[in-house]
Amino acid sequence: MFWIHKYGFTNLSYKALYSFQSLKLFILFRIVDPFMNYLFYATLVSAMIGSDYLSFVVIGNIASYTCHTIMINFMTMFRFERRYGTLELNIASPSPTLWIIIRKAIVPLFDGMFVFTVGLLIGWLIFDIPLPLDQIGNILVLFIVTLFSVLAFSLLFACLSLLFANVNLFLNLALAVFQVFCGVNFSVTLLPNSLEFIARMLPLTHSIEALRSIYGIESYSVYPLLGKELIIGICYLLVSLVFATMMEKVARKNGALLKSV
Repeated sequence: MFWIHKYGFTNLSYKALYSFQSLKLFILFRIVDPFMNYLFYATLVSAMIGSDYLSFVVIGNIASYTCHTIMINFMTMFRFERRYGTLELNIASPSPTLWIIIRKAIVPLFDGMFVFTVGLLIGWLIFDIPLPLDQIGNILVLFIVTLFSVLAFSLLFACLSLLFANVNLFLNLALAVFQVFCGVNFSVTLLPNSLEFIARMLPLTHSIEALRSIYGIESYSVYPLLGKELIIGICYLLVSLVFATMMEKVARKNGALLKSV
């Protein structure tokens, strides 16, 4: 418990980042809302091409919804820090800015883990997608690798938020790109070669293929896919580190840290 509090996960930090502080709202946003999302795509697919494709789409949307949750929460944290005037205090502190960002990511991490777990249970209980209990270890490794790559990608948007009054436009665009190009509802192999190349440079694409392979829906080798996902995450992290330093200097110069969002 001391370790959790030391590195930033406390009841107060959770309440500071999330508007739903009651159990009723938590259930609504973290169980009912993702369920309705999965149900929408499952119903749409079943009506268009039959139920044989249902597992493919539901598993893809479980991974996608988890990714969206982590990215949105990460950016919400940054927006609230600026709105209430604590971001400039954090950056002015002796602690490295990157370390502050990593600590703030702990709450989205646990939240994303909960959403992912609930999603797999919904797939099992509601959509009759067998839960591969013998693959729990692989699923855990997949979640960790995916979390790393998504947070590394999200860090780019955190850097952008230092310059602009509202980064929601960029965030919504990124979420739309992920939904279309990461193979959430169809295989990226159906895309033209140039677009498939772009899709495979994005985080989540290989993770979705790996998750479907764990479930036996696709026949890829899991760990080569996770290796590619890890490499992509490292690349985004390195770019983000350079970008974070540059954006912080520009934001200090322009006074962007104090903008109301």
